[in-house]
Amino acid sequence: MTDLFSGYFTLCFGILLLGLYSVIAQRNLIKIIIGIEIMGKAVILNFITGGFYQNNTGIAQAIVVTAILIDAVIVAVILALIVNVFRLKRGILADRMAQLKG
Repeated sequence: MTDLFSGYFTLCFGILLLGLYSVIAQRNLIKIIIGIEIMGKAVILNFITGGFYQNNTGIAQAIVVTAILIDAVIVAVILALIVNVFRLKRGILADRMAQLKG
């Protein structure tokens, strides 16, 4: 039983590293957001696995619902910033955000 959970935790860590690579390696803001979302889903999967492993799925589900809500708000704010960057600089590269003033 422990091997199964260590496999799940390893899978979560692999997904987290995939999202981190996407955030570090990309210059396009949309691709960076996708990487952040992948990392968030890895953390959520880790919470679910940990809750099942400790036989406490109720608290894990509550934390996951809260994390999903926070994740949705963060993505909405980031997408609003990307729309503003696109309107001002006519591109969505991360380098152009440094040129914003104000």
